[in-house]
Amino acid sequence: MSRDDEFNPFLNVVDADEDVGFGPEGAFAGLGTSTTPDADPRLTQSAFSATTTATTTATTGTQSVFAGSASANSGAARTEGTSDGGATATTATPAPKRRGWIFSASYYQQFFDVDTEDVQERVMNVFTAPHSGNFLEGVVKGNPDLYVPIWGGATLVFLTALGSAWGKYNTHKNAAWDFDASTVSLSAALIYGYVFVWSLIVYLTLTCYAGVENLRVIDVWCLYGYSILAFIPVCILATVPVELFRWLFTGACAALSTLFLMSNVRQRVLTSTKGSAFGVSFVSFIGSADFALSLVLK
Repeated sequence: MSRDDEFNPFLNVVDADEDVGFGPEGAFAGLGTSTTPDADPRLTQSAFSATTTATTTATTGTQSVFAGSASANSGAARTEGTSDGGATATTATPAPKRRGWIFSASYYQQFFDVDTEDVQERVMNVFTAPHSGNFLEGVVKGNPDLYVPIWGGATLVFLTALGSAWGKYNTHKNAAWDFDASTVSLSAALIYGYVFVWSLIVYLTLTCYAGVENLRVIDVWCLYGYSILAFIPVCILATVPVELFRWLFTGACAALSTLFLMSNVRQRVLTSTKGSAFGVSFVSFIGSADFALSLVLK
């Protein structure tokens, strides 16, 4: 038999009785003539809806897993929801301040965590509302800084030394210009000693003796650091060669700084256990020391 005459059950048309593939006795019996009943449209639509719902649920579950991971890893957000599966609300919470070893720079970074708007608001409170007495509670709001106590003190040291030399030069017309560099070191010792050492004594008196609570030494340093800013205009206005005006400028700025300190310290002394007699005498003593500083700087 030639190759063209060979029988192929898949290519040659044969009778049903001789069908070895799809006939009644073939290997694929019944597949060739079987018919599929018409599917119910309702069942088809239900199956499609179930498949769509399952896909949507899987997608939502995947998104919720990643959303949950993001919420868990985010230190500045907290999610709250209702028990009946309602809408959720995200409440921002401040991240905790970084703290490290006390001899590392990262530990002191928290004391300089202020921006320009914060410093401007605090400086304006000193000059526009020194009588309010809410500097620590209403303006600082638990975030005291050492930026102004350090750099404001450095500015005051420079202006004090320069203003003193300029005032002497204007007062004595016949004298030559003489700048004494020792006034810089004296001013630095006086100003930084007042801001950090004297305020430390005030803090120990309030906490250890008077029993004032919720007061930190950084709060007192911040309070005294901003109070000395009132002396900066004195250093500038004191260059006027009229002695009366110089005394008037010194007295006005000293009264501003003293009022700022006394009003804020008074709020703390009122919570002490020593009574009003101690409070009045202590606040008066604080004011007298601040006024004496202005006379020394003059």
